[in-house]
Amino acid sequence: MPVNVTGVKQLQKAMRAVDDDLFKEMNTSIKAVMLPIRDKARGFLPRQDEVLSGWGRPTASVATANYRAFPAYDYQTAKTGIKYKAGSNKRNRNGFSVTNYVSNESAPGAIFETAGRKNPRGTTGGASLNPNASIQFIESLPEMTNNYKTTGRKRDGRLIYKAWSEDSGKVYKKVVDAVEKTANKFNAKQAKAA
Repeated sequence: MPVNVTGVKQLQKAMRAVDDDLFKEMNTSIKAVMLPIRDKARGFLPRQDEVLSGWGRPTASVATANYRAFPAYDYQTAKTGIKYKAGSNKRNRNGFSVTNYVSNESAPGAIFETAGRKNPRGTTGGASLNPNASIQFIESLPEMTNNYKTTGRKRDGRLIYKAWSEDSGKVYKKVVDAVEKTANKFNAKQAKAA
């Protein structure tokens, strides 16, 4: 009886139902391709002494205990916050989700990744004692050098976006190879069983 698989979730479900070992083997192959992206992104993080000195110090005090202050930069937190995940993430506003992805889950890492994307010159004024704080902060960070378009919007980043833009061609090829290899093994097993 033929099976019509139309999406990633359906493929994963069908693979688990038919041959869990092949499914695990395929995911292991994909993970091996994605971990270098994660590691490369982690390698773009600045060391603790390479960021603005004020950003590297905690800002919480008794007076600000109930106030969510700008998160201090911590190299270890930012590094461990860049993770590889297998499985679907939350759908975006366009209804899309991805499987097997690298994400940035720490506040200091996310700030370093995207600060200045919407407003490259920062903003002035606000509640800060230094009205030019955001401009100075953004100017102290390295330039976002990988400019590429997705659905009409510019996507810039200093960590994951940069690692992905440098290696995505190799990753796509290896992921397709892993899926094809799994499909060929599956077909060979089915032919042998018949």
